[in-house]
Amino acid sequence: MATRHIGHALLLGADESLAALLCDVLVEVGITLQVGEAHVARPDLVLVQVGRGESVLSALQTARDGTYPAPVFVLLPFADERLMQRALRLGARGCFALGQPLDELRRMVLAVLPATGRSSSSRRVQ
Repeated sequence: MATRHIGHALLLGADESLAALLCDVLVEVGITLQVGEAHVARPDLVLVQVGRGESVLSALQTARDGTYPAPVFVLLPFADERLMQRALRLGARGCFALGQPLDELRRMVLAVLPATGRSSSSRRVQ
């Protein structure tokens, strides 16, 4: 049985292996994923990976260029409470630390897509 398409996501700053993993995880729930700097016209959400030492503010600004008002989720290489709080203060809809259960990421992104019939306030996932 085919999965119903419910949204488009844009992934920025990720390597090929992470992109392939996220593509598999999101397609299972009906979200198509475009990778790279070539922005999707009006994506439903944006995922941006922030590397160690990289500026959260700069990553958020890059993610918002041409995608506003799409919610932006920050992907972190590890759980860092200080960095997560900073990302949320700077406007990220949520944060996800890589290495955590991917079901949490699915729930987080599905919560912002109107097609799922659910909505949610800002949420942080570690």
